[in-house]
Amino acid sequence: MKSAILEKNRIEAISDGIYAIAMTLAVLSINVDAELPTHESLLEAIPGMVMQLRHYIVSFITLAAFWIGQHYMMDRIKKTDTTLNWIVLTHLLFIAIIPATTGVIGNFNSILAVRIFVINIFMISLTIVIEHAYVRHHDELGASDELQKHVPYGFLVLPGFSVLVFFLAVPLEDWATLCYILLPVLRKKLT
Repeated sequence: MKSAILEKNRIEAISDGIYAIAMTLAVLSINVDAELPTHESLLEAIPGMVMQLRHYIVSFITLAAFWIGQHYMMDRIKKTDTTLNWIVLTHLLFIAIIPATTGVIGNFNSILAVRIFVINIFMISLTIVIEHAYVRHHDELGASDELQKHVPYGFLVLPGFSVLVFFLAVPLEDWATLCYILLPVLRKKLT
């Protein structure tokens, strides 16, 4: 059964909305509650809040890099179809989980917490690879020549990068997530 050809504005709107919500909700991973709201308890809590802020910044930059990539692809196709919409919605499922996995790495000092976050990023990266492969193989979506010529190997680097961070979690622990700050630079080099 052939997928119905659709206008792309609806999937772009939901994509932008979910990215915006995820980027906003990720800040809730910073715990600002206190048992005793005193000056001393604030001073004691600041180091923990700084660590949680670091995780939020990593999440925000990572989400921004993925949003830019999503925008890049959507801007270079004329139409979408049911199958591509489901691929994008699967991508957005993993985007929407980012606030929760950011909270996990912010609240648990554990390699497992880091790996949960990294697996989330890996799944986002994998859906991007699938999106681009699908678009390049379906002429009816009207992909631009620029997108058609785009180096597909670059998209394989993103999931591979997450595999690297997954293994770096052992020696670097939660500092391994800082590698994701390199995503905008890495993306720039690959395009």
